[in-house]
Amino acid sequence: MNSTITFPPTEPTLKLPRQTPERWAATLAEERRRLQEDHEALREREQNLRDYETRLRALQAEIEAGRAPQANGRSAPPLSARSTPPPFLRPSSQAPFTDDPTLQAAWEKLHRAREIFEAEQKNLRDDRISLQEFERQVKRREEAVSQREAQLVEREAMVTAATPVPESAAEAQPASTVSKFTRAPFAMARQVFRGKKKK
Repeated sequence: MNSTITFPPTEPTLKLPRQTPERWAATLAEERRRLQEDHEALREREQNLRDYETRLRALQAEIEAGRAPQANGRSAPPLSARSTPPPFLRPSSQAPFTDDPTLQAAWEKLHRAREIFEAEQKNLRDDRISLQEFERQVKRREEAVSQREAQLVEREAMVTAATPVPESAAEAQPASTVSKFTRAPFAMARQVFRGKKKK
């Protein structure tokens, strides 16, 4: 069976449309207008920044004039009249928050907590030392007790080796608890019976 082979169609040739000179001129005019607007906006921003800078400098001059020491009742000359700017002078002031009672109470609590903590550390150190000493004493007593037990075992072995064992006792086997319990009524009956005979 013959199958037909189909090839993909060739890509079409793209022809880009050319702009007409009128349209090209309009595009260029639009781009120039945008550039002109951006340029104006940048000029306006630059002018605003310069105005802001002059206001800041004037404010800085007022601040420095107010902080500079006044000699003979005269204020310091403005910044524009000076050749070099004066150094920044801080007003003489005390440490901040010295009169705050809440802060003082918090500092007292902190100092008190620190003292309690140090006291607890000292107590804990003393407890550890006493506990170590107690453990040493317990170990010494344990060693002494183990030595005494060893001596007692040796003495018992010497005593049992030194005492002769009687033959009758060696032959007699110790009675168990059950046998003693079951024989007890009969032994009591015998004793009662022998007591009656004697009378």
